[in-house]
Amino acid sequence: MKHTRNVFSAIFVVALVFGAWVSARAQSEITLLAPTIARKPIDTIVANFQAKTNNKVKVTYVNGTAARQTVAKGQPLDVSLIIAPFPGAIASGTIIPGSATPIANFLVGVAVPKGAPKPDISTPAAVKKALLAAKSIGYEDPDFTVAGQGPWEAINKLGIADQIATKSKVMLGPGGAGISPSATAGATTTYQRLESGDIEIGMLLLSDELPYKDKFDIVGVLPRKICTPTPMVGFISTHASDPAGAKALLQFLASPDAQAIFKEAGLEPHS
Repeated sequence: MKHTRNVFSAIFVVALVFGAWVSARAQSEITLLAPTIARKPIDTIVANFQAKTNNKVKVTYVNGTAARQTVAKGQPLDVSLIIAPFPGAIASGTIIPGSATPIANFLVGVAVPKGAPKPDISTPAAVKKALLAAKSIGYEDPDFTVAGQGPWEAINKLGIADQIATKSKVMLGPGGAGISPSATAGATTTYQRLESGDIEIGMLLLSDELPYKDKFDIVGVLPRKICTPTPMVGFISTHASDPAGAKALLQFLASPDAQAIFKEAGLEPHS
């Protein structure tokens, strides 16, 4: 009888320990570093991931340039989504290069004030003609924002940087390179300039333009020959608290279901 009680006691203890382990596993938290400019689709994808698994995800959003700077400084989270270019992040040694997983690409959209004539942007030559003809052009500062990288690339590939310099209204992004967000809080944005008609052509990320499509008209996307889509790539930290969970999250972000959500938000599915 005593032996039976001891067996049952041992089984009970094992069950408690196993139950506690399962509970801890179910409540394990994967940390995700992600760019704010992709917050809406990522929030949806993460919610779907949590609903389909026992993992919890804590997302930290920062602006696109800050995300790669954070990783370059050796401060990645379990999974980090970084927008190219990111040589410093790779060199940091705190993310696993072999875990690199293409997630989605950012496209640059061209917009005009509501009801204004839409220029032809179907070819590089057409874009060049439209930008030279416009009286004013707006885009983000490429030194401080991901949104400014594509327009600046296009302008330079077209060889018209000097010709349009005086009519370009460049918006400095908040928080870039140590600049306090409050420093540009009151500045007029490219969105506001498009809405008010202060500029004839605006170039912004398509994913950023779509939420404001009722305030101005979206013409289309800049041709790939002059504006390379900007990739967002996911990496797993070398010190991930739950490597298996981190890998599962990264794979889910690259899955067909997630890609459909990114596409609806104006991002290009990874190839």
